[in-house]
Amino acid sequence: MEISRTILFIYPPATSYPLPCWEAAVVAGSLSGSGLESAYYDANLDLHGADLIFEKEKFYDPLYFLSLRCKIKQAQAFPVPLPSFARFCEQGLGKEMTRHDPGTAIFLVSFPDQVLGAQIMAGFIKSRYPKVQVVAMASIAPDSLDGACFDRLIWNTGPQGVASLMDFLRKIHGTAIDSGSQTILPDFKGMFLDRYPTPEKILLVYPFFFKDSVVLSRFLEDQVTSLGVQGFVFASDPLVPGGSTDMIRHLDHWFSLKQPAVFFGMALQIGAEPMEVEHNFSDLFSSGLRLIHWEIHGENARIPEKRLWETSKLGIWNHISGPRLFQGKADKAQMKFIVNNPNIVHSFGETALGQIKNEEAGFPVSEKFMAYARVAPLPGIAFWKLFGDLSCLLLYVNRLTKTALTCLRADPQAQSVITLGSQVVYFYQLPKDLPLGVLDEICKMVEAGGSVDITHVRSNLERAYLIGYAMENGVIIGNSSLKHPRQAFIQRLKQMTNVDFTYFVERGYTSVRPEYRAMGVGAKLLEGLTKRAGGRKVFSIISEDNLATQKIALRNKTKKILTYFSDKLNKEMGVWMPEHMIDPQGDEKK
Repeated sequence: MEISRTILFIYPPATSYPLPCWEAAVVAGSLSGSGLESAYYDANLDLHGADLIFEKEKFYDPLYFLSLRCKIKQAQAFPVPLPSFARFCEQGLGKEMTRHDPGTAIFLVSFPDQVLGAQIMAGFIKSRYPKVQVVAMASIAPDSLDGACFDRLIWNTGPQGVASLMDFLRKIHGTAIDSGSQTILPDFKGMFLDRYPTPEKILLVYPFFFKDSVVLSRFLEDQVTSLGVQGFVFASDPLVPGGSTDMIRHLDHWFSLKQPAVFFGMALQIGAEPMEVEHNFSDLFSSGLRLIHWEIHGENARIPEKRLWETSKLGIWNHISGPRLFQGKADKAQMKFIVNNPNIVHSFGETALGQIKNEEAGFPVSEKFMAYARVAPLPGIAFWKLFGDLSCLLLYVNRLTKTALTCLRADPQAQSVITLGSQVVYFYQLPKDLPLGVLDEICKMVEAGGSVDITHVRSNLERAYLIGYAMENGVIIGNSSLKHPRQAFIQRLKQMTNVDFTYFVERGYTSVRPEYRAMGVGAKLLEGLTKRAGGRKVFSIISEDNLATQKIALRNKTKKILTYFSDKLNKEMGVWMPEHMIDPQGDEKK
C-alpha cells in the first residue's frame, strides 16, 4: 500500500519553549518539487491554548513573565496522570493525524523534559496509526530516548541531522529530494509564527547552511519582509573549523545592511587557539547584535576574557555553555571566572528554570567555584535562569538592555521579582554597635573578596575606627572599613616610605558582591567613610598591578601619593589618599 506523502513534524510539550524548528524548515524547503508535503503540529500551542491565556503586551513585565513560566512548568510537568495525557493526545494529536493523514511523523526533541511526552505521543501514533513511520530527531543525550518507541532515531540536529533525515525520507518514499544547500531555502511559512507567545517573531538560523553571504542576506531579508521576523539567533556549526571568525565573515553582507529594526544573537566557538576576530564588536552592536553565545569546544578551550570585557561594556549579553561545563576536567580558573563575574559572563550553562545539580553534594555544581558561596545568599535566582532557550533571553536583552536584565532576580516560590540596587541602605557604625551576626558576615565577605591576608581580619575589625556596610533585601551586599593600622605595620611603612602614618586610619577590607559590581556600592561606602573620618586622614594600599582597583580609586577622587616595594608581597605597592586630604606642600611624604 502506498505511503501517504505528507510529513508531519511534531513538537512535544516543553517547559523550555523552543524556537520554530530550523531542521523542519530546511526539510520543508527541500521537499519543494518532490511531491511530498510538510505539515506541523506543535503540542505546546494546544497545551498552552487550553490552560493559559497569553498577553503579549505583558511579555516584558518581569512579574508576569515569571508567573507565565511557572504556569507553563506546572502545566507540562511530568509525570502527569496518563489518562489525562491520553485524552490530550486524542483531542489534539489525533485530530491532526486525521486532518493530515501523514505517512511519516517526525518528533523534534530538543530538551530533556520533552522525552516522556514524545514517547507517549509516539506510542499513541503507533497504536492508532500502525502504518505511519515514527521518527525522533533529537539534540539531547543519545541514551535519553527509548528506541522501541520509534522506527528511526536521528541523534543530531543541524546540517548533519538534516542530511540523515533526508536520506531516510528518500528510502521511505522513493522520491528525489534536493539536499544541496546551494539550491535549498528553508521554509518557515507554515509554522504558526503568529501563535508563538512572544511579542516579536524570532528565528533560529544556521548561517553556514548557505553557500555565501549574499544568498544568506537575501534569505534573511525575505524573512523580515514576508514573515515580519524581527530577530534572529545565528547558530554555529561544530563541523566548521574556526567558527568564530568565519561566522562573522559569513554574515558580512548582512551586517553591512545595518537594518535598525532587526536585532540578533550569534554563537561563537571557543577553542584551544586564541580568537582572531577582525571586526569591531562596536560595529556589530550598532548592526543589532545583542547577545553572544560563547560555545566551549574541547578541554583545552580558552575563554577570551578580554573579548568578554569588551562586549559587556558595549551592552552585549555574554552566555557561555559547553558539554562539560563544571564537570570532569573543567579548567577551575576558567570556571571561577565564569561564576564570579556576572557583570561580564551574564549567564552560563543551560538556561532553564532549575539549576544543574550535583547529586552527591546536593547543591548547584557551580557553587563550588563561587567565591561568595559561604555568605548569606541573595533571595531567589538570577532572572535569566527562567529562560528556557536563548530566544526569550535575546528578546529580553533587546528590550530591557543588558544592564537592566542583570539586575533582575526572581523567586518562583514567592512569585516575586526584585531589582538589585533599587533599595540599598548604607550603615556606618562602631564595631561595638554592630547588630548581632553582622561582624561574622563581614568577615566572610572579606574572605570571599580574596585580596587580603585573612589572619588578622576579625581582630582588626573589632578595633576598627569605623565600619561601613550596605544591605538590601536582608543581606549584606558590600562593606568597607576605616581601621587603625597595627603598630608593626606603621613601623614597616615608615621604614619603607619615610612617612609616619600613626595618626592616619587605613581604608581596607572592602568587598562587594559580584552581582552588585558597577552599581557604585564601593564608591558610596568610600564616600561615606571618608566623610566620617573626623580629623584623621585616610589612606589605602593598592598594589601596582591591581589596575582595576586603581581605576576605581581615581574615579572616587583619590590619588596615589607614593610607592614602595613590599618584600612580604614581592611587588610594588601604592599609597592612595582622598585628594582633598592631601597636603599641597606634600607633608605626608616628609
